[in-house]
Amino acid sequence: MKPLKLSLQAFGPFAGQETVDFTSLGENPLFLINGPTGAGKSSILDAICYALYGHTTGAERDATQMRCDHADVSVLTEVSLEFMLGDKRYLIRRVPLQERAKSRGEGTTTQQPEAQLRELDGSEDGRLMVSKSVSEATTHIKDLLGLDVEQFRQVMVLPQGKFRELLMADSREREKIFGQLFQTNIYRRIEDRLKAQAAGIKQQVEGHRSEIKGILQTVEVSSENEVAAALEALKPQLADALAAKQAANQTQQTAIANRDQGLALQKRFSDYGAKREALNTIQAQLPQIEKDQLRLQNALNAQKIQHHFDQQQSQASHLSQLEQEITLSKQQSEKASADLELATAALSQAQTALNGLDELKKQQNDLQRYEGQLTQLTQAESSLQARQKTAEASRLQYEVQQREYQALLTEQTATQTSTHQLTIELETLPGLEAKVADLSHKLKLRQELESLRQEAAQIAEQIRQAQTAFDSQTAEHSQAQRIANQTEFQWHSGQAALLAKELQPGEPCPVCGSAEHPKPASLQSGEELVTKEQVDAARSHQQQALNRLNTCKEALDQANTRKTLNTQHGQQLRASIADYADTPVELMVDELANAEAVVKQLQAKRIQQQQLNQRLSDIQQQLQRVSTSSTELEARVRQDHEGLAQVSAQVQQLRQQIPANYRQADVLTQELRRLSERIQTITQEAAAAQQQQEQRKSVKDKAESTLEALTKQSIDAQAKLQQARETWETALKASAFTDVTSFEAAILDEPEQQALREGVDRYQAEVSSLQAVLEQMQSELAEKKTPDMEALEADVSAASALFEQADLSWRELHERNNLFQSVQAKLKQAHQKNEALEQQYAVIGTLSDVANGQTGDKISLNRFVLSVLLDDVLIQASQRLRLMSKGRYQLVRKEDRAKGNKASGLELEVEDGNTGKTRSVATLSGGESFMAALSLALGLSDVVQSYAGGIKLDALFIDEGFGSLDTESLDAAIRVLIDLQQTGRMIGVISHVSELKEQMALRLDVVSNQSGSKISMKVA
Repeated sequence: MKPLKLSLQAFGPFAGQETVDFTSLGENPLFLINGPTGAGKSSILDAICYALYGHTTGAERDATQMRCDHADVSVLTEVSLEFMLGDKRYLIRRVPLQERAKSRGEGTTTQQPEAQLRELDGSEDGRLMVSKSVSEATTHIKDLLGLDVEQFRQVMVLPQGKFRELLMADSREREKIFGQLFQTNIYRRIEDRLKAQAAGIKQQVEGHRSEIKGILQTVEVSSENEVAAALEALKPQLADALAAKQAANQTQQTAIANRDQGLALQKRFSDYGAKREALNTIQAQLPQIEKDQLRLQNALNAQKIQHHFDQQQSQASHLSQLEQEITLSKQQSEKASADLELATAALSQAQTALNGLDELKKQQNDLQRYEGQLTQLTQAESSLQARQKTAEASRLQYEVQQREYQALLTEQTATQTSTHQLTIELETLPGLEAKVADLSHKLKLRQELESLRQEAAQIAEQIRQAQTAFDSQTAEHSQAQRIANQTEFQWHSGQAALLAKELQPGEPCPVCGSAEHPKPASLQSGEELVTKEQVDAARSHQQQALNRLNTCKEALDQANTRKTLNTQHGQQLRASIADYADTPVELMVDELANAEAVVKQLQAKRIQQQQLNQRLSDIQQQLQRVSTSSTELEARVRQDHEGLAQVSAQVQQLRQQIPANYRQADVLTQELRRLSERIQTITQEAAAAQQQQEQRKSVKDKAESTLEALTKQSIDAQAKLQQARETWETALKASAFTDVTSFEAAILDEPEQQALREGVDRYQAEVSSLQAVLEQMQSELAEKKTPDMEALEADVSAASALFEQADLSWRELHERNNLFQSVQAKLKQAHQKNEALEQQYAVIGTLSDVANGQTGDKISLNRFVLSVLLDDVLIQASQRLRLMSKGRYQLVRKEDRAKGNKASGLELEVEDGNTGKTRSVATLSGGESFMAALSLALGLSDVVQSYAGGIKLDALFIDEGFGSLDTESLDAAIRVLIDLQQTGRMIGVISHVSELKEQMALRLDVVSNQSGSKISMKVA
């Protein structure tokens, strides 16, 4: 990672916006950050670290404390860093939590922290990777750089007072740093994978051993030999039981077949009786069937002559209908003649009225002409009245504007005087507003401090409750652990007693192998055997108690952490409001209220002043407007008098043209309406009379024609009726019926005939079918007797009972044989699995012990790889340390194993050339430690860069430490940095040493004054 451009605003001691363009220093520069103590040299490194990770380099100050006290409230604290990583460029911007001015209105509001990360890919704004989330931006930076903030401080920034941390780190800390830098997590994953596999295999082996014991317990034997013996003993028993079962089954099947044959014969006898009874029932219906046959034959005879009867009935009905229509038609013809005579008389009267229409239309034309002239007169009179009102209004408006002009002049003088007085009063307002803003900010902090004090009391109560719960849960866990241990001991004792019951004198014990059993284990009187389920339940209860204990411990730790954070925050707030830390909030509220009241009064006067100034501007505009308007009104008054005379002459002329009795608009309109209605009425009545006369003549002609046609149809219908009657009488005489009454009684419709026909056919079919079935059944049963079903059922019951007993005996032996075979197969499978697992554990377990440092020097695979890498780092670091220490010191890795369980393999020692011995790096002096730490950081940078895919450490920043070096060591350190610069790295040094200022041509000078610091750049 190489910084390109740093921009910071209202950050640290920098009140305004400062920009550091590192690219202007040249390619891979070696430069000095120079300035007096407290000017803000370290704040430049803080800004770089904060932009990347949201934390400062020293970690003593929180990011929220980095706002410049000299910055204006409207200036936002923010830091932006543009940097290069490989061949890609990125830009990150961060804004810390702070109070800022409101965008609208007065006062401040809380600005929440935010961060944006972009990849500058050549587009206008770049590719946005993070839009606002602070944590998401930090995660991306860690992924990109491959370092967290602590590792960044130790390998890329040597902060003031922190340069010894990497040098003095133990093996565990150095393993974490080097593992991240060299990306050796794969070896750690190998260790964890091997360890997990070995533990899993071991657990499976133990599980299989327990499984074998459980398998034997299912058949209540203690060894696999007993299983084989039991199977051998079951073979003859199983064969005898199977033969007995088969014989009983054959007897049962014979008895069942005999019973089924008896049931079939019994059912056949029963069916024969039912069929005989059914035939008798049907034959009883024969008289009714004969009656139905007679009715059906009469209906068929009537159907043959029914059409002659229907024909004469239809002709008689038609003739009657025609006679009724002729009577009605005569009445309609007579009425039509009378209506025609009335319509002809009305038409004659209407034509007489039409002759007087010409005179009425002439009167209508005259009135319409008067109506137009009256409209012109009305408009002229209205125009005259409007001009009179306009002339009067113009005159009055002119007088009003003259008075308004004088009033505006007076108001202008008074407003100017008031504005001058307010200007004098408002001179103190800015100072008071600044005081209110400061007091308001401190009041918020004081209220927050008071809330922290109240929260502290709540936290103390939570700690007390958490401690009580923790103590209670500790006792409960101890009790559960004691019960679980006792239960498991009782289970082992019970298992020993079960084994002891199987011991035989002279036979070896399966536990100890002894053939003598002087004191075998046994259960006490009344003691119950503890099961494995009870042991598991007790252990589960113990684990639950442990989980609850851990939960209580976490709650207690969280409460203590909150207490620590509360205390730290409270100390920060007290430091921010030292002069008000113990002042009651109520007094600060009163003081702020009094100051705000004065400010509000002055702000109201400022608003009043603004309103007066606006009013002065408005008055001047109004004076100009009134002056212009007055001139226009004066000209308008003269024009109104001239137009008024012209309109008066036009009105007089129009009045002379209209008769006096028609000068009223309503009279003229009413007369015109009366004439129009009269003309319209006469015209409509004449047209209606003509239309009615024509319609009634048409009705009369139509009625006469209809009457004539109906008369002709009636004569024809009488002739047809006479012929139909003669035909019917002839057909009736020729039929089997004596009169019309017997004919009509015999008539049936088609559904009734079909029903009778189907009933007769169904009767004949059923009788024939039953007679045929009875003859066949009688032939079959002639030589057979009714079976004795009770005896047959008794035989079946006895045979079934015998079979069930034989089947039960065989099934019990078969199931026991299957159980022993299943146990034998499970034991074989379990032994095979166990043997494979033990072979696998022999390989995986050994690899896991070696990889995880459980053998030899207790060095894990990951730490072994890192020790090799550390050796490479120490070679590079020692070259520079020998140069800076004039050949005296070089760094070496401590190879002796650490005492106890402490991690080892990555500790550092220093080899002293003057004594020829090695000693701890902790024995180095301040200047020597600085040279060693600097050498280690530079060596680490070289090795990390040399590994393909490694993390890019293209920059190094060193904060102080050179002041502890003598002149020769300082010159040597400068030469080392120059050599490192030539390998392609940017190096920034913060120091007060004057020799560095003389030897480094590239400088960032930090200049401070009372209003804040500024950065200037010196380039050779």
